[in-house]
Amino acid sequence: MPSAHSQFAAFFAVFMLLLLYIRIKVVTFIIPFAKIWKHLICLGCLCTALVIGYSRYYLRYHTANQISCGFFVGTLLGGVWFLVLEKFVGPYFPIIASLPVCEMLLIKDYSLIPNALWCEYHCIKQEMRSRFKKYVRPE
Repeated sequence: MPSAHSQFAAFFAVFMLLLLYIRIKVVTFIIPFAKIWKHLICLGCLCTALVIGYSRYYLRYHTANQISCGFFVGTLLGGVWFLVLEKFVGPYFPIIASLPVCEMLLIKDYSLIPNALWCEYHCIKQEMRSRFKKYVRPE
């Protein structure tokens, strides 16, 4: 029986790696060291997965074969799940996000925005400026 800890760790690491390198586009003129952070986050996810696998072996909860099998299954499932989300669910997400229940839960569709954090920042900044002008009275 494969190690569930190493399976989940490998799933998360592979999914994050694919998400950061394929899906998320970095605008380097907005965040100067964004590419370096992307590499560091991926390296951190991979190292964490390896440490989790080693801890299962060190604590003698699993054998090396069980951990290897867990990593293999987690890697496979992480890649397949990313592919399913990217190719099959992704094109329909704007329709899903516009459903009344999604609007009630404030689920937003950022799939067409290349840098959601930058967009969110500027929208809030613009809203703050308009409210500041509205509430501050000249004396």
